Amino acid sequence: MAAAAVMAQQPAEGTPQAAPATFNRDVAPIVHKHCTACHRPGQSAPMSLLTFEEARPWARAILRQVTARSMPPWGADPAIGHFANDTSLTRDEIETITRWVNGGAPKGDTPPPAPPVYTDEWKIGTPDLVVQMNRPFPVPATGLVEYQFFQIPTHLEEDKWIQAIEVRPGDPRVVHHLRVFAQPPGPDTRNTPKPGEVFCLDEVCGNLEPPLVGTGPNIVSIAVGTQPDIYPAGSAKLLKAGSMLSLHMHYTTMGEATTDQTRIGFVFAEKPPTTELKTVSMAQENFVIPPGAPNHLVEGVVEFKEDVNLYSLGPHSHLRGKSWAFELERPDGTREMLLSVPRFDFNWQLNYVFKSPLAVPAGSRLIGKAVYDNSANNKANPDPAVPVGWGNLTVEEMMFASVVYSRAEKAR
Repeated sequence: MAAAAVMAQQPAEGTPQAAPATFNRDVAPIVHKHCTACHRPGQSAPMSLLTFEEARPWARAILRQVTARSMPPWGADPAIGHFANDTSLTRDEIETITRWVNGGAPKGDTPPPAPPVYTDEWKIGTPDLVVQMNRPFPVPATGLVEYQFFQIPTHLEEDKWIQAIEVRPGDPRVVHHLRVFAQPPGPDTRNTPKPGEVFCLDEVCGNLEPPLVGTGPNIVSIAVGTQPDIYPAGSAKLLKAGSMLSLHMHYTTMGEATTDQTRIGFVFAEKPPTTELKTVSMAQENFVIPPGAPNHLVEGVVEFKEDVNLYSLGPHSHLRGKSWAFELERPDGTREMLLSVPRFDFNWQLNYVFKSPLAVPAGSRLIGKAVYDNSANNKANPDPAVPVGWGNLTVEEMMFASVVYSRAEKAR
């Protein structure tokens, strides 16, 4: 039997064999496309992979990361949904890297491809407006940093429509996440809901973040790994004249004292768009994760009062976050899974932009399901012996998701 098994594993005579993969011919194009935006000198990754000489010592580590789908960072289950900003490798790309490493990781005789041309300037192009914090904020080497709040005037003399927006931390190593709100001139007349009452905001109701009175609507949120917001042609977000930007900053220490002076760049549309984009925040603040709980579920619901188009979802948790899933329940009772992030990663908090906006009929419910691991098996857990609830600090937790949508044409 053993001999038969060995013979069965041998390729039949004449069977074509896959050609050995080389770095220059086969692997470099994959690495340049998916990896070197971060894996190059001066960027956040710990090593450069631009050339064979730089990548070869890391061949086995690269194979481990790509076969585990830990790199490039992309948390979405590939079997659910289609996303415009998907950075994951295809099966063929993973197979190519596997053949290269298992074949001895050769350089190859073909000339290396030209490396990508990168710029350290704005990814959204030259901004029409750049604003920044008025002074650097000192971040210590160790310890917890309380949530910080900064205000930046825009000095805009007329309403503008945001076509693209990019937030550039002064030191991205210590900015875990931040949210930017835009408060127009004049009093904020919104009311904070009373405990227990259904809260509605514009076209949505449900588990929403209560109005942060005096801050205006949320125009952008970023976290580790988030890319700039560039909206489809004909769609934009409104930024009213004289708006004051309010930055809500979550800093984390990294063993070295530094400072941060975040900048924000805007590209404005040349004319008013046909579609106004809005951001609403699903936020379930009423929860307690018991000590030691390995799979604690927290749910939030957003119900749409009008027909809308759904553009993106951005789940957010802290160190105990384990997984996220979003399901759409339509008025006829049918359900569709829109996004599943089975292995949520605190260090890579991404927005998932649908390849095409999803048409959502009035009366539909968006159900967010976040699972938390407060057990000792969670290596990132600060303390599995304590109960954990909502809080701004890293050692506390959040059940929060940014939802970008627009009113459907017939609703408008």
